[in-house]
Amino acid sequence: MIKVYRLVKRHIDDAKSDSSELNQIKIFSTCIGHGVGKIDFSEEVLEIEDSEYEKILESGDEYLKFKIGNLSKYSEIEIFPEHATKLLPKMIECPLKEILKDLKEGYLVLQKDFT
Repeated sequence: MIKVYRLVKRHIDDAKSDSSELNQIKIFSTCIGHGVGKIDFSEEVLEIEDSEYEKILESGDEYLKFKIGNLSKYSEIEIFPEHATKLLPKMIECPLKEILKDLKEGYLVLQKDFT
């Protein structure tokens, strides 16, 4: 089973401290990446059976096979809007394609569920 998650929003903790030094550390940490106070909220938007995923791979071009074909090896793949633009033209009609069409910002995460 393949699970597809979509970034739906980001939250930055704006709770203030009495210490200006601590506040500066929190601000710096959130600016440099996934640090103190920054949380990504993703929600599951699709589940794909392994057999359906294989059909998507088999019908795709070289880029599609490269980008999403190594899911078993890496167990997680991120897809950004620029990837979706390249994947869409050669992808068969399927629910994943519909989700990719709507990906204008944020990203998707495909995860292999080994259970």
